[in-house]
Amino acid sequence: MSGELSGSGADPPGDEERIARHLRKRITDRVSGNLDTDDEPHRVKRDFPSDRFFAGALAAHDADRVEGSDDDDLQSKMEPYALGTMTRVRNGSESDVLTIDISASVWVRVNPTFEEMDQRDDYISLADREDAETAKTNLLPVFERLELDVPSIEIPFEEIAEATRNTPQAIRDRATEAISDAVENARQQAAARGDIYLDNGEEKPDDDVPAHALESETAYTEYLNDREGTPALPEWDMDLQVTTTEDRESQNGELLLDIEVTNTGEQTKRDHVYTIRDPTLFEVELEFQTEGSLEFVPFTFDPLPEDFRYNRDLWGHGRNCTINAPDYEETTGAGKTPGRSAPRANPHTSHLRTEFIPEYRQLVYESADRGVNPAFSELADLQGGGYEVLDTVADAMDDYLETAYPAALSEYQKREDWTEADREDFDEDREAFEREIARFRRGIRVLHEHPDDVGRAFELMNESMDRMHDFDTWRLFQLVFIVMLVPDIAGREYDEWDEISWRDEESLGERFENAEGALEVVDVLWFPTGGGKSEAFFGVAIWNMFFDRIRGKHFGVTTWTRFPLRLLSLQQLQRMSETIMYADLVRREQPDIGSRPSRPFSVGFLVGKKNTPNALTGYNNDNYSRYKQDASLREDAKVVPSCPVCGSRVEMQVTDNHRLAHACQGNPFECAWQQRETDINEVYAEDELPIHVVDNELYRYAPSILAGTIDKITAVGYQRKMAHILTGEMEYECPRHGFASLGECTEKYGCDIDRDEFELMASPIDVYDPAPSLMVPDELHLLEESVGSFDGHYETGVQTLQELVDAGKTKILAPTATITAYEDQVYHLFLRPAERFPSPGPYLRENFYAKEQPETQRYYLGLIPHGKTHINSIIDILFTFHEEVQDLLHLAMESPEDLLTGVALEGTDTTEPLAADSIAEVIDSLTLYSTSLTYLLSKKDGDRLDQSFVSQLNAYLRGEGRPPLNSERMTGGTPFEKVQTILDRLDDPWQEDADEQLLRELGDDDVLDEDIIPEVTELRDLLAAELDPDRSPRQEFRVAMRAASPEVREGLAWLLAYRPNAVTATSMISHGVDVDRFNMMVFFGMPRATAEYIQSSSRAGRSHPGLVFNVLHPIRERDLSHYHFFEKYHQFLDRLVEPVSVNRWAKNSVKRTHPGLFMSLLLNHYMYSEDAGRLFFGNQAEDFLATVDDSEIEDILVNMYGGDQLPEEFRVDTMELTELSVSEVQLSDRQWTSDRLPQSAMRSLRDVDAQLPIQPEWKYNDILETYNNR
Repeated sequence: MSGELSGSGADPPGDEERIARHLRKRITDRVSGNLDTDDEPHRVKRDFPSDRFFAGALAAHDADRVEGSDDDDLQSKMEPYALGTMTRVRNGSESDVLTIDISASVWVRVNPTFEEMDQRDDYISLADREDAETAKTNLLPVFERLELDVPSIEIPFEEIAEATRNTPQAIRDRATEAISDAVENARQQAAARGDIYLDNGEEKPDDDVPAHALESETAYTEYLNDREGTPALPEWDMDLQVTTTEDRESQNGELLLDIEVTNTGEQTKRDHVYTIRDPTLFEVELEFQTEGSLEFVPFTFDPLPEDFRYNRDLWGHGRNCTINAPDYEETTGAGKTPGRSAPRANPHTSHLRTEFIPEYRQLVYESADRGVNPAFSELADLQGGGYEVLDTVADAMDDYLETAYPAALSEYQKREDWTEADREDFDEDREAFEREIARFRRGIRVLHEHPDDVGRAFELMNESMDRMHDFDTWRLFQLVFIVMLVPDIAGREYDEWDEISWRDEESLGERFENAEGALEVVDVLWFPTGGGKSEAFFGVAIWNMFFDRIRGKHFGVTTWTRFPLRLLSLQQLQRMSETIMYADLVRREQPDIGSRPSRPFSVGFLVGKKNTPNALTGYNNDNYSRYKQDASLREDAKVVPSCPVCGSRVEMQVTDNHRLAHACQGNPFECAWQQRETDINEVYAEDELPIHVVDNELYRYAPSILAGTIDKITAVGYQRKMAHILTGEMEYECPRHGFASLGECTEKYGCDIDRDEFELMASPIDVYDPAPSLMVPDELHLLEESVGSFDGHYETGVQTLQELVDAGKTKILAPTATITAYEDQVYHLFLRPAERFPSPGPYLRENFYAKEQPETQRYYLGLIPHGKTHINSIIDILFTFHEEVQDLLHLAMESPEDLLTGVALEGTDTTEPLAADSIAEVIDSLTLYSTSLTYLLSKKDGDRLDQSFVSQLNAYLRGEGRPPLNSERMTGGTPFEKVQTILDRLDDPWQEDADEQLLRELGDDDVLDEDIIPEVTELRDLLAAELDPDRSPRQEFRVAMRAASPEVREGLAWLLAYRPNAVTATSMISHGVDVDRFNMMVFFGMPRATAEYIQSSSRAGRSHPGLVFNVLHPIRERDLSHYHFFEKYHQFLDRLVEPVSVNRWAKNSVKRTHPGLFMSLLLNHYMYSEDAGRLFFGNQAEDFLATVDDSEIEDILVNMYGGDQLPEEFRVDTMELTELSVSEVQLSDRQWTSDRLPQSAMRSLRDVDAQLPIQPEWKYNDILETYNNR
C-alpha cells in the first residue's frame, strides 16, 4: 500500500491535512493488519485475523473447493488466494537480472494475558461468521502478527528471455528456497515464544480454564505452564509462478512477464471452527527491480482517449492488486506548478511495485490571479477605474496567449510521439482561447458604447456583489464569462450586438452557420465542482435584471433557472434569495428604477405541489384557511430558513392578499432589508422577503428570477398561466393580487372584485420585452436518456411559443462540472450551437483562469474486501473512523500537548508541531472530520446499512462505553424540511438547544452521568466562545478544561463526537450540497456513471482535505475494473466521463410529448387570441379549432419539434398525431380538452409509465377534485 504523496510541496502539511492523513493511516492499517507499533505488537482478540483484515489478504486453500467450478470462481473473487501481475519488459541481455521481492505478514495464536481473560467480555467480534457461544472460562483466542521475511529472488534474464508456458525449474527452485526459508524462520520465531498457544490435538481442544486459575495472575500463569500440546503453528506456504510470452502488439520485441504468488497453505475445518490456526497471508505485495539494460515499459490505458496533454501509460495489469512505478516521474516540468507539466516521451523504469490499497491524491484546482485584482468595488465604478481593470484582464489574456502557449508547444514538440494530429488539436484549443479574448474585448466595447444602461447595470451588479460577499473580488473565469455574455443579451435591445462576430467563416461549422445570432449560441460553463459556477451565472442574471429595469422592462421574468434535482433547486434558491435581496436594496437607491413603475426584484420557487402548494385558493380549494390555521403546514412550505440579509429566523405567514410569505423575525433596527425605503405601492410588507413559493403567486408577480426543477417546463401543457412567465401574456394588474390576463384576476377564487367589473377596477399594463432574457439549465449532464429527449421537445416547443408572439430569443447558459460531447447534447436539447467556456488550456491542469496547486483537495482510496462481506467491510471502516475521531477528541481533553506537538498524529510525513495556537482550534479542526458520509447506490443498500448501524456498529461503540452513531438518511424521498434541518445542523453544529438535546440523549443512553450535564454544558459554552471569530485571543477554555473532572472532559468529547456524525445518502446529495463537515466519504460500490462519481465524491473535501474510500464490490466486474485501474482512472476522471445519451429523435418519444405541446399551443398561445374562449373546456376548444386551418396547427407543431431539422419519419408522426388530436377534440364529448386527447399531457419529464384511465364513481368526484385542487 502506498503511503507516498506524489506531488507533495516543500511546505509542511497544514493541521487539517495532518488530521486527514492520520485518519487515512489508521483506517488502512486497521483493514490490512499493519497495526504493530514500536512499543507493543497489536493483538487480535476473539476473532481470526482473517475475520478482521480484508485488504491485501490471500486466503489459504480450502480442501472443499472444487477447482474450475462456478463456486470456485465466485469464491476466488470473494476470498482470493493468488495475486498476480502482467508487465512489459524489453532490452534484456544475458547479464541482466530481475529481482522479485515478496512481502507479507502472518498471524499466530498466543495465550491471552490474565488481564485479557478478565476482560474478555469487553472484546467485540468483527467476524462475518457466527461467533460460537463458548463458556466464559475458555481460553480467549488471541493472535499476534509476524513479518514473513522472504529473501530476494534473483532471476537471470536468460530464464525469462524465451516464451514459457510454465515456470522454469531454475526459477521455481530459487523461489521455493526463499519461501521455505521465510516460512521456517517465522515458524521458529513463533515456536520460541513463551506464550505460544499449545494445541493438544484432540478433536475438541481442551481450552477450559479452571475457576481457581482465574482467581489470580499467579494461578493463571501456573495453569498455562501446566498445559500440554504442540505449538499451534499454521501451515504457511506459498508458490511463485513466472512465465513469459511474446507481446504480439509490440513492434520492439517486448515480452509480457506474468508473475503470480499463490497461498498454498491449508486450513482444516477443526482449525476454523475452534479458532486455532489462521494460514491466511496478509499485506501481500510484490516488488520488481531490474539490473542492466532490462527495463519495464508501460501498456496504454485504452479507456483514455488520445490527447497530447494526457499520460496514458499503464505500468501493468494487476490481479487483486494495482501496479505503479514508485521512482518514475510521469511528467516533465519539475519545479513548475503541478498542472504545468507534460507526459514524458519513451517512458521506462527499472522498479515496479504492487499495492492492495491504491490511492490517488487529487490536488486543489483553483482560480489563478495572473497579477490582476478584479475587485467588485473598482468594477462598480467603470469610469473611476473599472475600465482599467477590464483592460488589464484583457492584456493579461493576450500575454498568456503569447507566452504560455508557445512555451507549452516547445515542450510538446520535444516528444518522440508528437504528431501532426496533436499539433492540430493544440492549435484548435489555442484558437478557442483567442475567441474567448475576442468575446471578452467585445464585452468591454459594449460597456463603453452603452454606458447608461449596459455599463450602469454592470456597475450596479458589482455594487450588489460587493455588499453581499465577505470576499471582494471576482475569480477570473467568472468575470470574463460575465463580460462575454453581456453583449449577447444586450442584443435583445441593440440588434448590432446579436452577431456572432468572434468566429470567422472557417470556424463557424454547420451548426453556427444555421444560428440566427449570438443569442442562439448556448454557452456551456464548464468548471470543476465547488469552483464558483453559480456565482458566475448569478452575476449574469443580476446584471440582466438591472439592465431590464433600466431599459424599461419594469417587471416580468428575467431569468429562469432549472435544476434536475429537487435538493439542488432548493439550495440554489436559498443562494439566489440572498443575491436578489442585496441587489434589490441597491435598486431601491436608484432614483429612476427605485420605485414605480419599476417593481422589486424577487425570486420564485417553481417545483410542484408535492413540495409547496400550487395555489391557496381555487375551485374546491381551501388551502388559504388550511395554511392560515396550521403552523406545521406553513413550516413545511418554508424554503429559506433564515433571513438572507440579517440571518434571523424566518416565519411563514399567510397574508390577507392570499400569499404564503416568508417573514424575517429579526429586529427591524438590525436588518437592512426591513429598513429599506418603501412606497405606498410596495408589494411586500416590511418584514416580508421577496420570495414566492406558491405556483399561482409566480403567475401573479412574475418574479425576476425563477428557480425550480427541470420538470416544471411540462406545465405549459396543462397551465395556461405559464404564458405570464414565458411570453408575458399579462394585460392587467389587480389592486390586490398582481398581474392578470383574460379579463380575470389570477387569484379569482379569492378576489373580491367581480369578474364583470375586473377590467374596470384593475390597472392596464404594458409589457416590455416579455420573455425571459436568460435561461439556466444547471447541471446539464443530468439531462439524459428519456428525460433529455422529452425536455428537448419542450425546450423547442417553448421557443416556438415565444417566436409566435415575437417575444424574443432567450439566451441559454448551461453550467456543468462534468461534460463530454457537449455539442451533441446541446443540439439534441435545444437545436442550437454551443461553445464551452473555458476552453482547454495549453497544459493538463492549467489555463489562463485556473491552475493546480500543491495542496490536497482529497485522497481517493480503493478497497476490495477479501474474505469479508461488502457491507461488513464498510461497517468496519466506519467503526474505525468514528472510534478514532472519538479517541482524538478524548485525547484533546486529556492530553492536549500530544496533539499540539503533533506527536499523536501518525502518517503525516512531518514531526513539526501543529500550527494551531490553542487546543480549541485543534478541537475545531477535529470536528470537521467527525461526520461520515456514506454514498448508496440504492435505497435497498441504505436499508441494510441502517440496520447494520443499529445491530452492529452501535453495539460495538456502546460495548466500549462510547456514544453510538447519530445517523441521518438523505434520499429522494426525504421531506424538504427534514433535509433542511439536517443541512442546517451540519452547517452550524454549535446550536445550544440541539447540544442540550444531545446531552440528554447521551445521559439516557448511560454514556455519561446526567448529573454532570450542567458542567459539560458550561465547558462547551467556553469552547464555543473561544472559537468565535470575533473574539480576542484568550485561554479560558484551556484553564477550565484543566480544572474540570475527567468525567466532564470526557462528556464534552462525547458530545462533540455525537453531533450528527453519520449521513447515508443516495444521488440526491451529489449536486448542490456544500457542507464543510463532509470530509470523510465511503462509497457503497462504484456508481453507475463517472459523472455521478465525480459529482458525488466532490461532496467530500470541498474546503478541507477530504478522504474518499471507495469500497468496491468483489464480484462486480465493473467494480473490479475500476479497482485495477484505480490511480489512472482517478487521475483523468473528467476525461473519462461517458457521453450523455440523449436523442431527441428517439422513436416513439413524440407520442409521449405531443399531447403536452398540443395543449400548450391551445392554452398558452391560442387562448390569448381575441375571442378564443376558455380552451381548457372541451366544447370551447372544439368550436375554436373549427375556425383554424388544420395545416396551420400542423405547421406550428412541426416547428415546435424542430421545423426543417426534423427527420422525415418524425415529421410524419408529428403531423399524424396532430391530425388525430384535432379530430379527437372535435369528436369527444368530455368536459375537459385534455381528457379528449388520446393521451394526457405529461406532468413531469419522468412521466413515462403506461397510462390506465380511472373513472371514479360519481359520489367520489367532489373528493378527488378537492384533493387535486390543493
